[in-house]
Amino acid sequence: MPPSPATPDRATIAVVGAGPRGTSFLERLLAVVEEAAECRSGQPGPAPGGRPVDVVVLDPQRPGPGRVWRTDQSPQFLMNTPSFFPTAAAAGTPGLRPSSVGLTFDQWRMANPDRAGDLDRSDYPPRAVYGLYLEDLYGEVTAALEAHDAVGTVSWVPAEVVGLIPGPAGGATLTLDDGATLVADAVVLGLGHVPARPTREQQLLSAAATELGLHYRGPHLPAELDWDTLPAGEDVLVRGMGLNFFDAMAQLTLGRGGTFEPTGEGPGRTLRYVPSGREPVLHPASRRGTCYLPKAELDAFVPHAVSLKYLTREAVERLQAEHGVLDFAVHLWPLVHRDVVRAYYFTLVRTRPKVLGGAERAGEFLAALVGQFEAAGRGEPVTARHAQELLAEYQPGMPFLDIRALGRPFERRVYDSGEEYQREVAGFLEGVCAEAAAGEDSPLMVAIGTLHAARLLVKRLVAERRITDASRRRDVSGWFESLVEGLASGPPLLRVEQLLALARAGLVRFVGPDPQFEPDAGRARFTVSSPQVGGGEEAQDVQSGTWLVEAMMPANRVQQSASPLVSSMLAAGTAVPYTVEDEDGELLPGRGFDVTERPYRLRAADGTVHGSVFVLGLQLASVQWGTAIAAEAGEDPDGRARTLGDADAAARAAWGIVTS
Repeated sequence: MPPSPATPDRATIAVVGAGPRGTSFLERLLAVVEEAAECRSGQPGPAPGGRPVDVVVLDPQRPGPGRVWRTDQSPQFLMNTPSFFPTAAAAGTPGLRPSSVGLTFDQWRMANPDRAGDLDRSDYPPRAVYGLYLEDLYGEVTAALEAHDAVGTVSWVPAEVVGLIPGPAGGATLTLDDGATLVADAVVLGLGHVPARPTREQQLLSAAATELGLHYRGPHLPAELDWDTLPAGEDVLVRGMGLNFFDAMAQLTLGRGGTFEPTGEGPGRTLRYVPSGREPVLHPASRRGTCYLPKAELDAFVPHAVSLKYLTREAVERLQAEHGVLDFAVHLWPLVHRDVVRAYYFTLVRTRPKVLGGAERAGEFLAALVGQFEAAGRGEPVTARHAQELLAEYQPGMPFLDIRALGRPFERRVYDSGEEYQREVAGFLEGVCAEAAAGEDSPLMVAIGTLHAARLLVKRLVAERRITDASRRRDVSGWFESLVEGLASGPPLLRVEQLLALARAGLVRFVGPDPQFEPDAGRARFTVSSPQVGGGEEAQDVQSGTWLVEAMMPANRVQQSASPLVSSMLAAGTAVPYTVEDEDGELLPGRGFDVTERPYRLRAADGTVHGSVFVLGLQLASVQWGTAIAAEAGEDPDGRARTLGDADAAARAAWGIVTS
């Protein structure tokens, strides 16, 4: 691309990053352009500022899918939401003007069976299929933009932006990896997942692998790892049992010709694995000692039975009027906990009243429980212990739901042998599969669904900066985020059924909580063990292998970024991490850039606001929570579809710059 000087007769909007965030920005820009054209009542010609506007999209990956959603990746890699959930366009989003071409994924699926295949609305689509949706959306949006008189050209430059220098009077100069430059009046940064520098431990493991002839694969995007290099029959240690682990599991079994057959048995034992003989043996490990729990079998993202009674917008407003900016643990978690407990026992009484001594006695228990919570709402203290004591009155010996302990189900247990631990994990997951299969009739799944609904509201409160920085760091990021992800952000039920089938086939061996990974120079192998497994009458259960795979994404922290653009902006002071103050008043760097409030203009190290540079997506991690999650179709652009609200705000601000 040749250098592009600033010209007084044309305006330029540069979009850096052409994955979902960049594509959503373009769809919102189209809606803004169409709205402006309607307001001008058919007057021909360029924008009101008198200059045609060129839109330049810069990304080395194909625009639309970008890196994560590339269309050539394995069909084994599934989305973490069903077809009815995601959208990159504002069709049906309340409060946002729709563009002329944007469809939700579910609408696109129904309109394009030749590209979407036989997906149902409740199926979890392959990520490659979502990439096709993004590819089509990008093509339709850019074609519609070019058809407008106010827009000059829309072009894609397949290059990486490695530098950004704001202009003294607005705009910015972008430097590309081939040395070319582009001067833009407005810049939108929708970078998405970028490379990250390895941690100290990861560097040591990588160095040990080189020295000992072992194989180490650090954090990665699943579509970018060469899975064929992992040899059949080899012991492969895997750190992480979240969504990347399930990608690895599927690719190394189904992707190698293995099949799962129905057994005719109940949940947790529905499948039998028939190996191809080309599988490695996986040794997965995580801090909680087990995988993310499966999602319930539902036709909605939040169970229909869920309604937040205590954590409500009205309750938050009352608390904020009394206390100012809120502390999550002190002000909000008690409300979340009451909602979760209430949902669990209401569902238990509805579906299994005999557990509490019959319908009449169960009703009495619920009335007493709600009475406790209502008293708490009037300022009278109530704790989990109060509710537990109440339960003991009605059903002595029945365990009280401890939702936080469920996030670490084996934390206070010790196992004499690895075999004992395998049986414990299998039994636990089989029970959870039965709950997930019960859907809305599972007290546990409704309780987890309630926790998830609370998470959605807390995400909004974080974005609205209603929770103190110290509490966000200590509580939301410190323990609530991992709790909700482990319980409510897991894979579809099918994946956990497959995991259990592989464990029964001897192709998966669970390690245990708080795993310790080390290189063993004497044996030239990696080892992993859990302090809670073995070490009693038997020796500690130590598992080993010549391969170690980190089943996790590269860290989303701007200070740890290996992106040339992010690194150069931080080094020059063009950008700075958002500063978080902890309880002791110490200033600590946050995960994302420092930005203004929406439309999230970039702030420099000296406090200067770059009025024409906007940030979308993952690099907003210091002022939002859950920045990688797609917008939910048909939902509030200030809440569950916030990424669309952010894109709309940036589009309106950028268009205002180039037409002023």
